[in-house]
Amino acid sequence: MLSPRSQRHKEVKDSLKATPHPVWIDDMLESLADQWKAAVYTPPIARTLTEPIDHETWSVLLREFFCVVEAFPKYMGLSLAKTTYGQSPRDFLVRDWLIGNIRVEALHVRWYLDWAAGHGISTAEITSHRPSPEVASLFDWLWSISYRGSLAEAVGAVNYAIEGITGEWSRVVLPAFTKLYGEGSKSLTWLAAHANYDDAHPREALEIVKLATTSGEEMRRVQSSISRSLELFERAFKAVSVPSRGGS
Repeated sequence: MLSPRSQRHKEVKDSLKATPHPVWIDDMLESLADQWKAAVYTPPIARTLTEPIDHETWSVLLREFFCVVEAFPKYMGLSLAKTTYGQSPRDFLVRDWLIGNIRVEALHVRWYLDWAAGHGISTAEITSHRPSPEVASLFDWLWSISYRGSLAEAVGAVNYAIEGITGEWSRVVLPAFTKLYGEGSKSLTWLAAHANYDDAHPREALEIVKLATTSGEEMRRVQSSISRSLELFERAFKAVSVPSRGGS
């Protein structure tokens, strides 16, 4: 039997099941398709399809992207501050969805550190690492759009774009890392979790974007914010995949 908290989270997720897209969403997804694919299949991801895991490259990536993983519930907290309750249709769903997923995100940093440990990186090493300019730009952008943007822009940039592509690239690399660490290794928990459920999170986030977008001008800004997240993610992943960029 589910606890009242878990039951409520399930009810909220059920209420955000996929609905037919308005024309502007279909147009946006079509225009972003090539950029989305490029952000998923960056060189280190694409190489896992044909080559063994590059230990040095992934050590760099794990250290670099910790700052974004650790900040994810903070980004969502800034979005939560923008929500209302009972002031617009179904606004309470947005509030409750963010609250529930912030709780889930609390586990992810621990799982990420387990992944790093499996790769030989200590907690002290990863938490004290200063990210490269490219990753810092992504980190700063996600903070800025979460703080300064509208609710629709923030959820689009963070939960739809970043969680969406992360779910996809996690599914691409999970078989290779399963072979490396062994089935059932706790070093796989972060990857497995994102590969398994992040198809739902971006879909739910897109439903929130639909609910929260109120004007034609905001539609344009939402597309721009998603595009910017994809651009910066691709740039960061490509830049830090070069071993020589991996110094702390």
